[in-house]
Amino acid sequence: MSDLLRYDESKVLTFIDCETFNLNLSFTCNRPWQISMIKTVGGKMIDKRDIHIKWTDTDLKIGEDAARITRFDQKAFDRKAITAEKGFPMVDEWLRESDYIVGHNVFGFDLYLLRGYYKFFNKDWKWMTKKILDTNTIARGIKMDIPFQEGDDITEYQYRIYHTRKAKIRSKLSLLGKEFGIDFDEKKLHDALEDLKLNVAVWNKLKWQIEL
Repeated sequence: MSDLLRYDESKVLTFIDCETFNLNLSFTCNRPWQISMIKTVGGKMIDKRDIHIKWTDTDLKIGEDAARITRFDQKAFDRKAITAEKGFPMVDEWLRESDYIVGHNVFGFDLYLLRGYYKFFNKDWKWMTKKILDTNTIARGIKMDIPFQEGDDITEYQYRIYHTRKAKIRSKLSLLGKEFGIDFDEKKLHDALEDLKLNVAVWNKLKWQIEL
């Protein structure tokens, strides 16, 4: 039992979340304008990065609804934004160095944008999938009573859960936060860094419910 991830204080987990122009999964039609990351060891945050990306090869603009939901501020963005070329190694470094990449609905959304970011610079991205722990799929598996079994491949398990549909299974990040009794300000969510702070807290609860 002591070899389970929840007991391993040495593993580096990088939590990641993307805020994007819209909800399209195609990199041609959508880009991340904010990529935030929190690095943890032993369940505790040791560092963070909040990267705002300016894309010069596209005229894509953030949609009105997305801007409202994420409280997008053009002046603040212009002040913080760096080029995609400068941002890429900052993202790649942490993802490669981490033992696991954690996020909420990574398999359903963020991975598509990260894949596009890597392909944009002709870099391989497939290594990422084996590192991903998606708190959305893990929570859904627990709620559907489809436990991860010893000997299973965690990536295959998560994809199987992602494609399994069952009525009344709700796994929204804010809902999980409430169910676990986590103290958070819902008004601050939909900022990638704020979402990740809640994501870390949710994972620290979920990890006790999966035999990984």
